[in-house]
Amino acid sequence: MKSTNLNRSSFNQVRVTFVGNSGFLITVGDKKVLIDAFFEGFPPGYTLPANVRDLLVKAQPPFDSVDLILTTHAHGDHFSAAMVRQYLQTCPNAVFVSTTQSASQLSDFGDRVIAADPVEASPVNLKANGVQVEAISMSHGYPPNDPKVIFNNAYVVTLNGITFFHTGDIADLQDVEQYRLADKHIDLAFIQHFHLLDGGFRDLLNNDIGASCLFPIHYQFTEPVFDVNAVLSNYPQAIIFKNELENWFMPAPENYSG
Repeated sequence: MKSTNLNRSSFNQVRVTFVGNSGFLITVGDKKVLIDAFFEGFPPGYTLPANVRDLLVKAQPPFDSVDLILTTHAHGDHFSAAMVRQYLQTCPNAVFVSTTQSASQLSDFGDRVIAADPVEASPVNLKANGVQVEAISMSHGYPPNDPKVIFNNAYVVTLNGITFFHTGDIADLQDVEQYRLADKHIDLAFIQHFHLLDGGFRDLLNNDIGASCLFPIHYQFTEPVFDVNAVLSNYPQAIIFKNELENWFMPAPENYSG
């Protein structure tokens, strides 16, 4: 991955908070985005610790005053309609964006719930609460005519001048090549860990995504399991979290004077 060297005339503090599995809170200045953070898990496996779940659904710090909630797809380890519903009731300014498969479960919130259903090579662009979102269709792995198909949105999100990319669950990382993500000047990339178990995607990550900071995701519910040592052996700058609610702060660029 590229070194962290953001060329910003001004710099709002950037904080990434690990929520669990593929869920994160991204805070840039006065803007907050939660992505894939509201989930119950796949019993009998891991689910969110009770204290984290309570902070989330009650909109308590650090999850207070969130501007945008994103869900990549309607699987239980990424989305719980009941949890999102409770948050939207508690935090009346928050907006939710996902596929129709998720958004349709929250239709009673009116225009605070936005369905984004891109098709291959045709992203959907929208703006919600001052946050720019590009939803990109990237296959979860099911053929389109499979009755079990779950549609997955990857997202390119810009808030207060910082851009992040989150894959959700994608079967083939090479699907990103058609979207020229490197042209979008991505700062933070959230990529499923099992695409990082060897160096096979190093050129793609550098040339087609081009992010400064790499975050492996999907800590649970995968086969193979998350092998931290294997990821770090190939991507030593990858940012790994040990515990829920752990924070990472992006360093200010060298040319930042404060």
